[in-house]
Amino acid sequence: MKKLMKYFFIFTLVPTLFLTSCKEENDVYTPEPGPDLSENFEMLKDYMVANDLDLPDVLNGWIVGAPAQADLATFLNTYDIIDIRSADAYAAGHIEGAVNSSLDNILNTAANTTKPILVACYTGQTASHAVVALRLSGYTDAKVLKWGMSGWNSSLSGPWVSNSGAEKGAVAEGNANWVTSPVATNQTFNYPGFNTTATTGAAILEERVNAMIIGGFKGVSASDVLTTPSNYFINNYWAEADVDHYGHIAGAYRILPLSLENNEIANLDPDATICTYCWTGQTSSMVTAYLNVIGYNAVSLKFGSNSMIYPSLESHQFVTPTVDLPLVTSDVVETNAFETLSDYLVANDLDLPDVLTDWITGAPAEADLNTFLSTYDIIDIRSADSYNAGHIEGAINSTLANIVSDAASTTKPILVACYTGQTAAHAVVALRLSGYTNAKVLKWGMSGWNSTLSGSWESNSGATNGAAAEGHSNWVTSAVESNQTFDYPTLSTSATTGAAILQERVTAMTTNGFKGVNASDVLTTPSNYFINNYWAEADVTKYGHIAGAHRILPLSLENGEMANLDSSAQICTYCWTGQTSSMVTAYLNVLGYNAVSLNFGSNSMIYPSLESHQFVTPTTDLPLVN
Repeated sequence: MKKLMKYFFIFTLVPTLFLTSCKEENDVYTPEPGPDLSENFEMLKDYMVANDLDLPDVLNGWIVGAPAQADLATFLNTYDIIDIRSADAYAAGHIEGAVNSSLDNILNTAANTTKPILVACYTGQTASHAVVALRLSGYTDAKVLKWGMSGWNSSLSGPWVSNSGAEKGAVAEGNANWVTSPVATNQTFNYPGFNTTATTGAAILEERVNAMIIGGFKGVSASDVLTTPSNYFINNYWAEADVDHYGHIAGAYRILPLSLENNEIANLDPDATICTYCWTGQTSSMVTAYLNVIGYNAVSLKFGSNSMIYPSLESHQFVTPTVDLPLVTSDVVETNAFETLSDYLVANDLDLPDVLTDWITGAPAEADLNTFLSTYDIIDIRSADSYNAGHIEGAINSTLANIVSDAASTTKPILVACYTGQTAAHAVVALRLSGYTNAKVLKWGMSGWNSTLSGSWESNSGATNGAAAEGHSNWVTSAVESNQTFDYPTLSTSATTGAAILQERVTAMTTNGFKGVNASDVLTTPSNYFINNYWAEADVTKYGHIAGAHRILPLSLENGEMANLDSSAQICTYCWTGQTSSMVTAYLNVLGYNAVSLNFGSNSMIYPSLESHQFVTPTTDLPLVN
């Protein structure tokens, strides 16, 4: 199978995932869109047309139904099957030989395939997003399993049964917004504009595919669209004769086949939310994924016409399978998974104290800037807009979700920069657990590099905003809670080795994004959390602590201190700045705890009292590249 662009998607421990940057509530930058943003679209458009990646190409032979039972063996031998349902659903019953993955991890899983790929989900709709990502990434013969697992075995047909049929599939019947008047007359609009740090069509496509799968499945219910169709630019993706026969949603257009080469894409309004509907929601999901890749804000009408006019449909109706194809079950819970992972981490010097060794470095003195820049490969995980507005010379733009994939191209020690140093700490845990053991966090993030970028820290610390604990009844000077011993968390996994469990858990952590909580929330209701004050004992005695807090440090797996955390509670760790606690939080989530980091640490609670660890706006601004 020809994989035209496979070199863009290196198989790493962590997939190309959510475009979750470390954007804080108080962003520094709100850049104006540049005048040349549509040129990015033009470059991408030209590349896709030249490489047979126009939408009609992508929609060529993209779906296949479940086989007859007599043809099952041939079918199973033809495809590498990837099942992107939840781990629990997969374990309860999947197609023989299928591997479990997810939409956001689809490209990494695909890297291990040797046959044409078939993607299965619950209904065939999310799988369509995945297949667009695959086809635009070189796996041009990837296909969707029609109707998803609902069409494989009647025991799995629930999603389709509950969203179609005479009862659930007639929401358009008698609705004032289902009409028989002519569709709207097509207009011509400008192309969408989008920011990118890439300079070639191939690189832009890689970036945009990443953005699409990281953004997840984009769908909207029929009831929402029928209630307020004016909220959407609606495209009825049927043949003209079918529109005449059945009617359509009020205000809908009919733009088909939406070719870039023939410029039919220009009939879509880039300033609106594009809602596409088809018969089953599977084709419209393909169209929607493609439109999001090329810069539109697009959604798919879920379950298509089956969810609106099922009783009237003369074809394309979902029918529960009358012959059930076999399912394979597997255990999803390995009872000793935590111990297996723990033993692996300790044996490979990946205990938390190891991960917290020499993990942070501050901005250099101006005289040392050149040496600093030559020492590191710098990865900036802020938004593309913030990166474009000003970043460190030589830094590349990435995301928390994509950090390990992008690390594969580095040759020097990695330094991760974000807005404040907090989300970068999550990223560095992922890197260090994925083999980049000398990766570091830029202390204070870009806030500590240049004073023009210090807004996030300034608005969350200082005398005004950094004294939330002052006089608060839940900031106390009594002794911290006595440590207890709890059970370890139970990990749900189909992996059987420490290395495989670690890969799966790192993926889960980066997929779920930065986990933080505001000081005001914790101080208001500390009983909602199992709180760990990650300070030295002398500091707790000197400053006080949040009521009910424990003090568990250094939290070693090897020494059994991890057992002092309550695995049934939400663990809230706080430190001085939120950077160390972010490292701890990321590590705990990898282990299976439900953990959050107290945003901005003690700087957001007792800044006026702190004798050290205070954020100070830089007095010397280091240079930025636009």
